[in-house]
Amino acid sequence: MPVVIAETTKQFGRYLLNARDQNLVADATTSRGGPGEAWVAVELMLAGLITCAQAVIESVAREQNLPLRHSRVRAESETDQNNTTHFEFIKLDFTLEGVDQAQAESLVAAYQQSCPIYGSLSRGAPVSVEVTAVP
Repeated sequence: MPVVIAETTKQFGRYLLNARDQNLVADATTSRGGPGEAWVAVELMLAGLITCAQAVIESVAREQNLPLRHSRVRAESETDQNNTTHFEFIKLDFTLEGVDQAQAESLVAAYQQSCPIYGSLSRGAPVSVEVTAVP
């Protein structure tokens, strides 16, 4: 089970994230008072979404012995102005080189059918929250 921990640092709006033995610096956006220099939360979410895409596409292409030479996935999102706790849209653009259109669509469909990040974002997923105060 993946576990990621985020901790505050001595700089307001800057966080140290840890997963396994890997560390990453992330920032709050400038609109939240953060420096907005390092990756911000929405970028990390989109990065997870398209990293899963790349991993599935590459793996399935290899399994099916498809001549995939290169893949590029571009992700963008926009916050819903009427409800800022939701996205108006998340858009993924795939460019797959070395395969034909049917193969490319098949590879993307494999991603859509198997990636839990895509499934959770596209259909919604329950999120549980626990809070512990330490005086």
